[in-house]
Amino acid sequence: MEHRFEYQTSEQLKEQIKKKPLVILGIGTVEEHGAHLPLGTDWFITQHFIDDLTVYLDKETDIPFLTLPAIWTGYSAREMQRWPGTITLTTRTVMDMTNQIISSLCEMGFDKILVLNGHGHHKELLRVVAREIADRYNVFPAVADILAMGVREFNEVRRGGAGGSIHGGEDETSILMHYNYDIDTSKYTDVDHIDYHTEYIAGDNYIGSSKLFWSTWGYFKSKTGLLGDPTPSEAATGRVLMEACVKNLAGFIKEYMQR
Repeated sequence: MEHRFEYQTSEQLKEQIKKKPLVILGIGTVEEHGAHLPLGTDWFITQHFIDDLTVYLDKETDIPFLTLPAIWTGYSAREMQRWPGTITLTTRTVMDMTNQIISSLCEMGFDKILVLNGHGHHKELLRVVAREIADRYNVFPAVADILAMGVREFNEVRRGGAGGSIHGGEDETSILMHYNYDIDTSKYTDVDHIDYHTEYIAGDNYIGSSKLFWSTWGYFKSKTGLLGDPTPSEAATGRVLMEACVKNLAGFIKEYMQR
């Protein structure tokens, strides 16, 4: 069965809506990722995840669903523009764009919508959008940070320690290696391995829990455009992380569709 929204005809979509399917929308961005990763890293990971999730849901469930193409651009902090390649929209533009896409879906009759976030700066923005949609349409989208779905499994196999996986570090590098991207390992550097970990700030996306928000770009001055350390990266680590994220999110989707 074809699950890609954009491949449906209008008549086919009319029949799909009757099945009350889940609609999956992902958003990444294009921004600098140091000297060793492509600018599209967050977008690539988001789209690969949607593709993997499609295969898993098809094989392991009977849940009706459709997927939209991952949005390729979004908001990145001005600090990241110190390095070429960062394309950024305003926070409100990202929110309005996402809001209007989801509003279009609601007005068609869809009422189960999952937004997949592949970029750290979008977390709070997408949650606000979900609240606005709920107020307007009485439809309650779910918002998931993709890589947060595999925290436990990543920590079981990661080779580097705390502070190595925030932006362009072991996690993202391992994922792109898993998907066979050409990574120039000679460009690896550990100079931006985060060493700031306190009771209040975790300093890593997978270890610890921050009690408040304080942008890493503010308390750590990156030298290379990275926040983390890619040197321990392995394709096997990326495979474990992505497979865990797919399986764990599929478990939530089953709950979401039943309530």
